[in-house]
Amino acid sequence: MDIELKTEYWEDLDARKAFKTFILDIHGLDFTEWEARGYWDKAYTPFSYFRDGQVIASVCIYLLDATIGGRTTKLVQISGVGTHLDWRRQGLSRKLTVLGLERFRDQHEGVFLFADEEAIPYYLRCGFSALDESQEFCQINGVPIKSGLVRLNPSDQQDLDKIYGYAESRVRISDKFSIFSPKLLMFHALYTLRNKVYEIPELDCLVFFDRNDEVVNIYDILGRTIPTFEEIYPYISSETDKQINFHFHTDKLGIRGVQTRVLLGNNTFVKGSFPLSAPVFPFTSRA
Repeated sequence: MDIELKTEYWEDLDARKAFKTFILDIHGLDFTEWEARGYWDKAYTPFSYFRDGQVIASVCIYLLDATIGGRTTKLVQISGVGTHLDWRRQGLSRKLTVLGLERFRDQHEGVFLFADEEAIPYYLRCGFSALDESQEFCQINGVPIKSGLVRLNPSDQQDLDKIYGYAESRVRISDKFSIFSPKLLMFHALYTLRNKVYEIPELDCLVFFDRNDEVVNIYDILGRTIPTFEEIYPYISSETDKQINFHFHTDKLGIRGVQTRVLLGNNTFVKGSFPLSAPVFPFTSRA
């Protein structure tokens, strides 16, 4: 096969452009704004096969700083996996996954990924296993609303700079399990959580949240210190609230009556052993 293996090629702008085209074609995701705004992360390492200047298969290894049980460590997340239709069933993605994991073999203590439904049989064949994922939640009644919540607009450069400032200076949201990756968080600020970013200046924090009828989803809280939930909630309260879903571990929020349930639908897989059982993967850690 007349193909070429490339890795760590972000400085080659033509190769990076080919990768962006590949991701758009395979996953329907356009990295243009993340790149243009200056948040492209070199820790997001590609392992790709090229043919005639185009990416035909690729796997990305994201080496992430993590906290587990109060200690710092590193984890690997696999993402951006795919092969163009004409090159499938030749084992290219599997070869790239093996190469990527071998490169980072001694630099982490766990590998995880989130699989599309159709990719589950592939990951099982590659020796990955499913990992139960949890979600913490609590029942709530609305409280009197406190003024001072400010919605931030990632399209505004001043607001975007403010978000990144919080991302860089934040403390870990949890001592049980958290991931620190400012540029990955900015991906979520620009894409998945773009309309869900709010500042509480009085508490010097950001809250990523939305509301669906009586259920509030809190995706992340960024601050140089973490306010308690009792301090935060009046700013985001509604009299119709019945339940709060947390997309991270809540051990720093001082909440009474937190419950835990199995979270379905993310198709979380790990390679070998993983240092946590039934973790709450922080929403903003998902590549």
